[in-house]
Amino acid sequence: MKAVLKISVWAILLFIAGLIALFLILQTSHSSWLTQQILSRITNNAIQIEESHYQYPDQLTLSRVTIPQPNDSVIAINNLQLNFEAQWRWPRPLSITDVLISGINLPEGIPDKKALDSLVQHWQPQHIEIRGMDFASNDVIARGIQLTYTPKAPYPEGYLNIDSEQVYWKGEAFDNFKARINYVKDKTQLDLVSFNWRGGEIQFIAEESNDGWVVNDALVRNMQLSEPLFSQSEPPPLIPLLEDIMLIEHIEIERSSWQANDLAFNQIHLQLSNWDLRKDLWTQDSSFQFAAESAAWHEQLLLEPQLSGQFSAHSIQFDKFSFLFEQGQFTTSGQLSQDSVLLNELEVKNLEWSIEDPDIHNAVMTSLDSLEKIEIEKLKVERSQIIDISTDNHWQASNINAEGRKLTLKKNGQWALWNGSFAVSANSLSAFGMTSIKPYLETDTTDGRWHVRQLFVPIDDGLIKADSTIDLGLASYPWQISVQAYGLPLERITHPLDTAIDWRGLADLTIDLGGLGGDELMLKHSLDGQVKIAPHDVQLTLPFSPKDKHSVIIPEVNIEANRGIVKVAEIQFVSQDLSGSIQGSVDLVDLERGDIKFHLSTDCLSLSSTLPQGRNQISMNCPKADTQEKP
Repeated sequence: MKAVLKISVWAILLFIAGLIALFLILQTSHSSWLTQQILSRITNNAIQIEESHYQYPDQLTLSRVTIPQPNDSVIAINNLQLNFEAQWRWPRPLSITDVLISGINLPEGIPDKKALDSLVQHWQPQHIEIRGMDFASNDVIARGIQLTYTPKAPYPEGYLNIDSEQVYWKGEAFDNFKARINYVKDKTQLDLVSFNWRGGEIQFIAEESNDGWVVNDALVRNMQLSEPLFSQSEPPPLIPLLEDIMLIEHIEIERSSWQANDLAFNQIHLQLSNWDLRKDLWTQDSSFQFAAESAAWHEQLLLEPQLSGQFSAHSIQFDKFSFLFEQGQFTTSGQLSQDSVLLNELEVKNLEWSIEDPDIHNAVMTSLDSLEKIEIEKLKVERSQIIDISTDNHWQASNINAEGRKLTLKKNGQWALWNGSFAVSANSLSAFGMTSIKPYLETDTTDGRWHVRQLFVPIDDGLIKADSTIDLGLASYPWQISVQAYGLPLERITHPLDTAIDWRGLADLTIDLGGLGGDELMLKHSLDGQVKIAPHDVQLTLPFSPKDKHSVIIPEVNIEANRGIVKVAEIQFVSQDLSGSIQGSVDLVDLERGDIKFHLSTDCLSLSSTLPQGRNQISMNCPKADTQEKP
C-alpha cells in the first residue's frame, strides 16, 4: 500500500514538473518549436507557425499561421489566439474556451469543411471570433468580414453574428452586410439581417418554420425597382429567395420607386401587414397604408396619392383614397374587386383634364368596359372641365357641377342608370358640332324605372328639351322618349343622306318614339311613334353648280314608325332653280325590303341618295359635262 502511495506521489510530482517545464519553455524562444511539435501530433494538417506566445495562465497566441489545403491552396492567418480551461479529466484535461482569429484569407473558401467540423466538435470552443476575414467561394466573394460564433449543442447550432464591408453574390454587390442569426435546424431565427443593395437599404427579422420562412418585420429604403428586374431570364439572386418566403407579417417601404409597363410610382411609402406570398392579390387578408410623391398611369400623372385599407377575400376595402390629377382634387373610399367598383363617395374638385392621346382614351375605356358593376353611394363634382380631342368625335364641357345619390351605373356589364338620382350642369358643352351654354340634365331611377326628368340644352340658335323613361326592371326594357328641339343646325340632321350637298339652315325637331330595348331584334320589331322635322331658312350649295347658294323651302318632314316599319311621307322641295323630293319606307327587321329615296336636280345637275343601302349618284346634264358616280 505504501508502495502504491509513493508511486502516485511521484507521478503527480512528475506531472507537475512537466507542466512547469512546459510553462518555462513556452516563455523562451523555443516556444514556437514546441508549439509546432504539439500541433503536428494533435492535428492532421501540416500547420506551420512562425511565432507563438504564451500568456499565463490560459492564453496562447500563434502568429503568421499557414494551413495547407487538399486543393493546393493555403489558408493564411495573421494571429490565432486560444484561451484554455483546465478540466483535469482524462482523456481531455484541457478544453478551448475562446478562439480569436485576426486577419485570415480564404481564397478558395473552406475546401475541407469536414476537418473543420471535426476540430470544432473535438475541442468544443465556447466562443469563436474572426476579425478581418476575406472569403471567396463559387458565387460568393466577401471582404472585411467580422464574425462571432457561439456554438450550442448539437453542433453546428448556435448564435452567429456576421459583419462585412461588402459581399458579392452571383454578380450582385451587397454593402454593409450584417446578420444576427440564431441557428437551429429547421427553426432558425434571423434576429437581424441588413445590407445595402442597388442603392437601397434593406433590413429584416425572420424565422424558419416547417412550411418556409416568415418575415416578422422588414424595412426597405431608397429602392429603385422595375418589373423587368423580376421577369428577366436571370433575375438578381434575391428574387428567387422570395419563393422561400411564405408570409410577411409586417413590411415598410420608404422613399422607393417602382416602374412596370405603363405604371410607375415615385417616392413610395408603403406599409403591409400579414402579406401571404403564396396567395395572389385578390385572396390576401392584409391591411395596408400607401402614399407616394407621384404615380403615373399611361403617362397620366397623379400627385400625392394616399390610400389605406384592407385586402380581404376577393376585394380591396379602402378607407380613403385621395390624389391630385390635372389640377383637380379627388377623394373617395369604398371597395374594389377584379370586376367591380363600389364607392361610398367620390368627390372631384377643380379638374382640368384634356385628353389628346388616343391611347389614353382607349386605356380609360378598356378599364371601364372590363368592369361588370359600378356603384357610387354619393357623387359630387365641382368646377371641373374635360376636353376630349383624342377621337373624331371631339367634345368638351367646362365648369361641370354634378351630384349623385345611390348610383348604380353599370350592372351585369351593361351601362345604364340602374338606380339612384343624378343631376349635372355646365357653363358650356360642345359636342356633335354644336355648342350649348348652361346645359342641364336631371335623371333618376326608382324601382327599376329610369326617368330622364329634364334635359335642357340651349344651343346657338335654339334649344333642345327632352324627357324619357325606360323600365329596367323588365327584361324587354320598354322605353319612351320625347324630344322638342328648335334651331338645330340642318347639316346635323341631313348627315345620314351622305351627299355632296352643303346644307345650311335650321330645323325644328319633334320626336315621340317608344318600343322595347331588350335586344336589337326587339327594338326593330317594336319601334313606334313619329318624328317631325320642320326646316327653315334653308340654303344649299351644290357641287359643280355655277350658283353659290340656292334658297329652298322644305315642307315639314313626317316620319312615322309602326312596329318597326318606318315611313317617310312624300314631300316636294320648293325653289326657283331646283327641285327635290324625299319619300319611302323601310322595314328595320329586313332592310332589303323598301328604301327611302332622296332626289334633287337643277337644269344641269342631278343628285340622288337611297337609304339604308347608302347608294349615291351624281350626274351632270349640262353641255361638255361628264357623268360620274360617287361610290
